[in-house]
Parts: sequence; structure tokens; C-alpha cells
Amino acid sequence: MIYLKSLIRRFRGKTAFYASIPLLIIGLASFEDIRDAFLLFFGSTVFLYAFAKFINSVERKKKTGVHCKLCGFSDCTLLYPARRKKVSEGDLGSFACSSFDHAQYPDIYYCPECQNGFLDFLGKDDGNTKGEDGVQLYEDVEDKEYIRNLPARYLTNNKLVEQYSEYIDRKDILEVGAYYGAFTKCVLEKAGTYTGIEPSKHACEYNKEKNPEAEIFQGTLEKAVETNAFGDKKFDTIILWDVIEHVPDPIRTLKLINGLLKDGGKVIFSTINIESSWCLLLGPFWPWFMDMHYWYFSDRGYVDMLHRSGFVMKEHRHFSYYVYFSYFVNKAMSMIMPRFKLPRDMDKALQRPIKITFGDTVAIVGTKTA
Repeated sequence: MIYLKSLIRRFRGKTAFYASIPLLIIGLASFEDIRDAFLLFFGSTVFLYAFAKFINSVERKKKTGVHCKLCGFSDCTLLYPARRKKVSEGDLGSFACSSFDHAQYPDIYYCPECQNGFLDFLGKDDGNTKGEDGVQLYEDVEDKEYIRNLPARYLTNNKLVEQYSEYIDRKDILEVGAYYGAFTKCVLEKAGTYTGIEPSKHACEYNKEKNPEAEIFQGTLEKAVETNAFGDKKFDTIILWDVIEHVPDPIRTLKLINGLLKDGGKVIFSTINIESSWCLLLGPFWPWFMDMHYWYFSDRGYVDMLHRSGFVMKEHRHFSYYVYFSYFVNKAMSMIMPRFKLPRDMDKALQRPIKITFGDTVAIVGTKTA
């Protein structure tokens, strides 16, 4: 029952419209009068939308004591109960970018006010430091699978440099979460200056070795600001590819970014969308529900988050990326068989880049206003 409620409570007008299309098809095939089919279609759309509003109004009245850090709503509701595998304490595999620990997570809560989802410990006032502790784990991450797939990731990032050229060409760029340099390598020739921040020691060393002309700071954004790592320097554009969902407090992160930007500067980030059709369809088995993803943003959620941090949204588009076909097969099969790995020869034969566009990841551009 909770899975059905979790699906319906995230219905919006667009979602209800799409969900009613099968009834339209059935109606067109069954009714002699075409008007009856469209009446069924529109009636279903209105009903699903109204029912979702009703469920949300009921859920908002429940007292859970789990609050949302982003908007302050005090009684968020359980979206999906925990799904767990047995892992050792402090397991680093779950925090690697290429982690295969999909659809494994603690309780996920949903805020009916800003319509974002988040892992349970982020909304509890019990003094826990799980969010910060998780961030510290990134320092020791070594992601050999990511390195093996770098050629495909260069394709993604070359496209991004081209798509966002007006914010990159001859600009002072700061990348938060530079990792193994997939974006670093592609942006260096275009940017005026480039600086990267990355908590993983191994990734930093690799990035510096492959891109010696790049300035890479090992640590977190908070540490860089506290130590005044950039001096008086301000940036034209600050970029976070697949990072904002990993931080314990996204608004705090965006406010720090705001302080590092020049007047009118841009923040660009990609993230996952909890309102996507793919997420609604897969429910608790959506692969991006996982330990290292603290937040799951809605369309309304990241707009509101930008406003609270001194930005206004300028652009919004779906985010596509390239991976090796072998990597995609291993990822997909790991959802069914957690220990699945392609045989070495087959894996090598399938190392061909493919473009992935499921519509559940988005890229956002915000302009600094304050």
C-alpha cells in the first residue's frame, strides 16, 4: 500500500495526463463514439490529479517529527522503507561514483511542501553526524571502474563544454567534485582559468598527474572556504556535475558557492529528478535511490533551493551522458544479480560508448542575484 501511495502522491497534472493515455487507447478501441473515449481520458486525468492532491493533504497532517532541511517543513512522510544488503561498516564501495549498490538505501522521506526526497537521518534532530561522516568517506575512495570508463566520459564532457560554452569560454571556472578529471581535461583549453575541488585523495592525484596545468584542491568546498584557499579570487561560473545530491545541506553549499561568484555569475549543476517518469515507473527500485545520494530533487525543489540561496533559475534541460555498453550492462544486471560481472573478454568486446537519456537527470543553470 505504501508503494501505491508513494506513486500517487507525486502525481502532477502532467503525470496524471500521461498515466491516463492507456485509458484513451482502450476507449478509442472500445467505444463507438470517440467523445466517450476522450471523456474517459480527461475524467481519469482529473481524478488522478485530484486524488494525488487529496493524499498529500492527508499526509501533511500526520505528525512524524522528520523535518526538511531545505524548506523547514516539520512533518515529512515516509516515501519508501529501507532496502538493505549486508555491507561492512564504513564500506567505501557505496560512495564511489561508479558504485553498483543501486536500490539499496535507508528509509527515504518525502517533503510534501517542496516535494523533494531525502535519506531519513537528514531530517532527524538526534545529533547524528551521518551526513558529514559520509562526506568524509569520499577522501579514501578509489574508483578504478570510473577510470576504466573515462574515454566514454570524455564524450559526455566535451558535449557539455560545447552546450555551455557561453558560461565557459575564457571564463574563470571552479568545478566542485572534479573527481578523476573527466571534465577537467575537456574544459582546460576553453576556460580562462580552471580550478577544481575534490575530496578523494586518489582522484586528486590522478587528476593532477593527467592534467598538470590544472589547479586542483584536495578537500571539500567547506574546507576550501574555511582555509581561504582561493584568496580574493571570484569565479564567473561554478560547476557541480552530479554532486549536489551528495551533500548533507545543499542550500549551505549553494550559499558558499554564491559567495565565491562574481556579480551575475552562474552556477551549473546536474542532478536526479524524483518526479521523472522513470522514477515513478520503477518506484522503490529506481537505481538512483542509494546510500550516497542524500537528496532527490523535484522540479519545484531545485527552483526553490536556488531562490533560497540567492539565485534565479536561468536554464533547465535534460541531461544525457555516454558510458561504455559493457558498463551499462553490468549496472543493469547488478539490479537483479548484485554480484554480476561480464566475462573479461565479453566486457572488452562491449567497450563501445552509448548515449544514455532516460529523462531522470537534469542540468540546471542559476544566475546569482544576491
